[in-house]
Amino acid sequence: MDDTHLITSQVEKYIKFKQNMGYQIKIESQELRRFAKFARENNHQGSLTIDLALNWASEKPQYTSWYRARRLETVHVFAKYAFAIDGNSQIPPTGVFGKCHGRVEPYIYSNDEVIILMDQAKKLISPDGLRAKAITTAIGLLWSTGMRVCELCRLLRNDFDFDKMEIHIRDTKFHKERYIPIHKTVITALKQYAKFRDSLYPNSDNFYFFLTTGGNVLTRRHLDYNFTLLRQYLLPNGKNCWDRRAPRLYDLRHTFACNTIIRWYKEGLDINHNILLLSTYLGHVKPSDTYWYLTGTPELLAIATKKFEDFSRGFGLEESYEK
Repeated sequence: MDDTHLITSQVEKYIKFKQNMGYQIKIESQELRRFAKFARENNHQGSLTIDLALNWASEKPQYTSWYRARRLETVHVFAKYAFAIDGNSQIPPTGVFGKCHGRVEPYIYSNDEVIILMDQAKKLISPDGLRAKAITTAIGLLWSTGMRVCELCRLLRNDFDFDKMEIHIRDTKFHKERYIPIHKTVITALKQYAKFRDSLYPNSDNFYFFLTTGGNVLTRRHLDYNFTLLRQYLLPNGKNCWDRRAPRLYDLRHTFACNTIIRWYKEGLDINHNILLLSTYLGHVKPSDTYWYLTGTPELLAIATKKFEDFSRGFGLEESYEK
């Protein structure tokens, strides 16, 4: 850390302040450190200014308006802290680039698309071949369990109990550990990966389950980078960019949740009861975060609307509305 650079020093103090309050601000801290680096590289001395924040938020032309708004929002919150410390920092306004809050319709993968991703992942090249195995298995596990990407990257070898057919998820987003069941086909794939991993690095003292090239830990950054290479194979013929926000690894979690609810609807199960179970399974703190999935996609919205129409007819609500 450069203690002589004011914004850099303030950023590090802010991160420590938030962490001491119990917040996990990994993404926010990464963005703020990028902001501090931008300030240093542009020879900005002294307190934070609105111009500096706006220039950083719109640093690259390929940034979407949503991402620019998100970057500006991050600096806006930090600027309040900086102003409280030095009294000179300017607090940039929000809304310059539009809104960055609110739910964005998730990308729901079809089964065929996930198969394409995994088939292409098998072709990823590395000297020891572990990269392809790790990425393929990771995508399959995210798809079949709906766990968060950060949770997958933190998995240790002893978090897996193949006899009980479950995975222990610890150190979660909201400090709530849980156990999730896994299917026998998932166990087979995990065992195959572990066998290949251990054949390459039998004496590894690394406790993490997912290792990649050279026996190094598979990080979120590794996963994201490889996924950007793979998702291009999902683009429609003749297109080289997405008409909407590009699919993300996190959308595999959304896909799992939406497909689970759709299956419940088709099986005639009690959605209100089961949604609470799904909330616990996904590790949501607020059930409202899970209820959002009930109308999170056009298909689910159509199903929910149809269910309500049937309910209305059954109780004569339609006639009362007409009156």
